[in-house]
Amino acid sequence: MAADGLASKALKVKRELGENTPLLSDEELMGLSVRELNHHLRGLSKEEVARLKQRRRTLKNRGYAASCRVKRVCQKEELQKQKMELEWEVDKLARENAAMRLELDTLRGKYEALQGFARTVAAHGPPAKVATASVITIVKSGANQAAYS
Repeated sequence: MAADGLASKALKVKRELGENTPLLSDEELMGLSVRELNHHLRGLSKEEVARLKQRRRTLKNRGYAASCRVKRVCQKEELQKQKMELEWEVDKLARENAAMRLELDTLRGKYEALQGFARTVAAHGPPAKVATASVITIVKSGANQAAYS
């Protein structure tokens, strides 16, 4: 009982300093563990205890909401960064695809020119002597025709 008398005496002193001033600052109220808070609230009226506990809950909820907003902003920034990286990768792959299609068209033209030459040789018999330059010319001209088609 002597300890209770001292605690209530200390609280009365705090109240006498200013009736409307809070017993605990917001930082103190949020920083206290439940056990410490209950220790500080001993001797107060039920209404005062309820008011302080509600104030603590409100402050904690504000903190949670603020951290949630920060987390959401960070997630949004991270997702935007990932989106930009993926868009860059899609552009890069589109360029590679276009280059490969061009190379494929070139190779297809060369293949068709060689097939045409092979059909000509098969139909008319092998020529007495075929110059390498003429085969290259046929291949090049076949590729050019494919490019202009």
